[in-house]
Amino acid sequence: MNSSFNGKRLKEARLYNKMSITELAEQLNISKQMISKYENGMADPTAEKSLKLNGILGFPREFFYCEENFDFESKGTFFRSRLTATKKSKIPAEYLLKYSIIVRNFLDQYVEFPELINYENLVPISNDIDYEKITMQLRNDMGIDDDPIEDMLEVVELMGIIAVKFGYDEDKVDAFSATTVLNGKSYFSIVTGNPRSFFRQQFSIAHELGHWILHNDYVPEELSKEEYKEMEKEANSFASAFLLPKEKFSKDLKNIVINIDNLLTLKKKWNVSLAAMIERGHQLGIISIQEKTKLYRYMSYHNLRNPEPLDRDTPCSEPLALSQAIELLIDEKVLEGSEIKRRIMEDYNLYIPQSMLAEVCNVPESIFNHKNKLELNLRMKSFSKMNDQK
Repeated sequence: MNSSFNGKRLKEARLYNKMSITELAEQLNISKQMISKYENGMADPTAEKSLKLNGILGFPREFFYCEENFDFESKGTFFRSRLTATKKSKIPAEYLLKYSIIVRNFLDQYVEFPELINYENLVPISNDIDYEKITMQLRNDMGIDDDPIEDMLEVVELMGIIAVKFGYDEDKVDAFSATTVLNGKSYFSIVTGNPRSFFRQQFSIAHELGHWILHNDYVPEELSKEEYKEMEKEANSFASAFLLPKEKFSKDLKNIVINIDNLLTLKKKWNVSLAAMIERGHQLGIISIQEKTKLYRYMSYHNLRNPEPLDRDTPCSEPLALSQAIELLIDEKVLEGSEIKRRIMEDYNLYIPQSMLAEVCNVPESIFNHKNKLELNLRMKSFSKMNDQK
């Protein structure tokens, strides 16, 4: 740990808390210019102000007095709601993603995770994307054929993708994904925001998987607004085809009278929202534009759009890979919970709050207080041996 203050870390902590320079200055009772000097390395806060920063921003003192001890590169971030999400909304989520990759990089030393496979050969060089062919080949590779997908989070984790749940109640950040490189190793991560329903979550994750399959070589920040919209349409088409395979889903639609009650039965089967099924049915030529309009009008009139039926009764999925890895290290007595936290912080100079580390790993905060206990186990002497000695 350095003795000098790291202004970049102050800016990181401030942005993570979605605070402006003005807001932080007011709480510290200093000028905006002084905050800028802190962040740009032109001045160091006094011991008193440093202590106040810890309390206001929730980061421990060590966070502000060390440099990053790792090489991190982001290849660009795909925000599903980029066109409406503000920069203030996105930055905290991006920091959380970075912290999750650091944790995964640490755990890679001990745990065998599924290997991240590059599927670039699935996508033709031409502009014509055969979504049905690509998604069915991917399904076959995963061994799920054309069956309904029970849990998209589980699917992507089995593909070696890092999945993280974002705790902020942020409506404008539905989900996002990014390709990154940490200490020479590539990762693809998906962060789920506030999906509001399990069925919406399913589509959001499939959408982000579409970015990994279709747009892995893209740099989102370099795209124009129109190009980004087109890329989002492609990811939506991928998600729709992946979740609702053409032949089997078409057969289901053709075997029913198209109405909300029957579609609800299919919603339970396919684990996809009514809206997504209506759009897919229309895209497949089974639901006409008149039927589509009629269904949406019925849903709006009966207040079935947001939330849809079943949404409130079906819990969202949770990421499992990082939490299972943490628990495995503890159960196998490889590392104690407290040691895992200490090693991550010291090895990467990542002194983040324990609550944040728990959020990244999707584990109870108390797990990082865990220490193996020394136990005294006494046993009874053998009475037969005692009698023999007599």
